[in-house]
Amino acid sequence: MAIIVGVIGCGNISRFHFQGLAQAGVTVRWVCDLNPEASAPWAERCQATATADWKQVIADPAVEAVVITTISRVHKPICLAAIAAGKAVICEKTLAENLEDAAEITSAARSAGTLLWTSYMKRFIPAVEQAKALLPALGQVLSTSIRANQCWGDLWSSAPTEGFFHTPAGGSSPVVRNYGGGILVCGGSHLLDLVCFLHGRPTRLYANVHVPTGRDYDLRASVLLETDHGPVHFQALSHPLVRTGFLGDGWDEQFEIIGTRGRLQVLSAQWDDPEHKASVLIHEDADGVRHEHRFAAVSPFARAIGHFCACIARKEQGPQAITTGYDVDELIATIQRSSRERAALDVVYRV
Repeated sequence: MAIIVGVIGCGNISRFHFQGLAQAGVTVRWVCDLNPEASAPWAERCQATATADWKQVIADPAVEAVVITTISRVHKPICLAAIAAGKAVICEKTLAENLEDAAEITSAARSAGTLLWTSYMKRFIPAVEQAKALLPALGQVLSTSIRANQCWGDLWSSAPTEGFFHTPAGGSSPVVRNYGGGILVCGGSHLLDLVCFLHGRPTRLYANVHVPTGRDYDLRASVLLETDHGPVHFQALSHPLVRTGFLGDGWDEQFEIIGTRGRLQVLSAQWDDPEHKASVLIHEDADGVRHEHRFAAVSPFARAIGHFCACIARKEQGPQAITTGYDVDELIATIQRSSRERAALDVVYRV
């Protein structure tokens, strides 16, 4: 595919994006990271130029698109600069560290006519895509339950005194500094995107978010969302159970949709082992016949990148809305406010 891209951010998550770019057959011209030890191997593998200055990547007129895999708190300046330079943008989730920045990025892309995708790759899990295709077979949707229960160790019995989940007095924890929040942002954001993917933008919600005393991050978020296709019961939970989940690996992430003519259930495999673990779709039809769909282990990251690159080649946004990342950030902000105010709130979309 004759597209020239630059990758900004060469941390752990970038390996999935590089894999997708290689499979798509695009040319990686630049790799950028503040740590030269992180960028050097990718520069060698891609025969690209390494830099610690992301502005060099965006200033190159040959670069048609940038793939941003940095931590969320630096997404805004990179996205806005790339948009101003007329580059297509593929950005890791969450789109921004806060709602206002997400709205500004999305509005800038829309005004400039620039292509923008937030890479919520779980839309590209084959079981999820098949579930979306089967939705009309359910008739009227009555109820949806969706959850991301992830094994983060025992963070409930006592506050960590060191490490990734330690909140120092007067400071912030590494999980908040790097990712902007706890389980709602880190795990729940993907599932909120799936709610939008399956049912459209929620219109109203009521939430309870639990932040333990002495921490700056949440361990549980429970939300009731109203959509045009009925209520959605949502949960994001950090737990210590190492053998739970359908594969017995501590990962319990799934959704169930019940309609007047059947039921769909997707059991989602752990996100960072796509080469070995695959999700499962169970469809019970109107006659009560159970159909189990098993798929080969494939990387949804690679499938997402391949789709975005194909859209760039055609110079079109494609079916994924430019507001995808903003929509999730709007929901996260409304969930947090609903919990603080202990009130049901309308979700007001400004973009």
